[in-house]
Amino acid sequence: MSRDGWTSIALFCSICFLMFFNSFTDTTDSALSALVRPGADHFAVPNDYLSGSPITRKDGSSYDNIGALYIIPIDKRLVPENLAKELSQRKQGHVVPLGYRGIGTINMSAPSTSRTHFLVNDYLEGFEPYPVKNIMEPLYVISQRKQYQLDARQYSGRQEVWQTSREAYRFSRGDCEDHALLLADWLIAMGEDARVVLGEYRGGGHAWVVLLRDGKEYLLEATKKKGLSRSKPYPLATLHKDYQPVYMFNRSEFWENIGSKYTRSYQGDHWQKQSQYDVPTLL
Repeated sequence: MSRDGWTSIALFCSICFLMFFNSFTDTTDSALSALVRPGADHFAVPNDYLSGSPITRKDGSSYDNIGALYIIPIDKRLVPENLAKELSQRKQGHVVPLGYRGIGTINMSAPSTSRTHFLVNDYLEGFEPYPVKNIMEPLYVISQRKQYQLDARQYSGRQEVWQTSREAYRFSRGDCEDHALLLADWLIAMGEDARVVLGEYRGGGHAWVVLLRDGKEYLLEATKKKGLSRSKPYPLATLHKDYQPVYMFNRSEFWENIGSKYTRSYQGDHWQKQSQYDVPTLL
């Protein structure tokens, strides 16, 4: 994610178009809105848009379905077939929040290296480069292995491209969310409670990792390249006042900060769990 890609979260979420569909397991009609950036083209959604073809996996193989998305605040379930078709319609080259009227953002999708949209949870593939015992080692290894580069320079002008955790380890370059996805997935594989955070840093959009461990919260800047070692302890999140979190997710859960964006706490009532993603079984 480029640092100017999230420059105004409020404006980013202020323009939306509604997509109506019966996508839940009961018969209640529900409206899901896809929010787009200011200046993006508005377009009509055809009544039969659910007839789109299934999306493909990131390795090119087909999805019969991609798992279900349970919307926690309203106790509704977006079934796999409709979620797959919903994502297949997303051609925007940027991160797109999924919003449900009255309850905020329930999840987000982002364009992959193949241009296909996936839920942000899906980019955490359950990938562990290799087993380590030292909890400080993943951040150090990533800092030495991966260079920071904006998407537009790496992908011929594309403003937003997300690498999966596996791709992020294989590719030598990537921007903030690519670093964060790899780090979070590696820590999760170690049994840690690590989450990718999306928000702002000094006025620009950014992604980082929060680690919740032994009752403490640590903020991990995955794009940092200097001053790191395998023995240097992780910094407490309370020390980082320039980071303003808005969303947070792991492999299956998605949270929205419904309190102040200036919070330095990544637990509590101001973090509302919005959805639970049931990861599909690989074909």
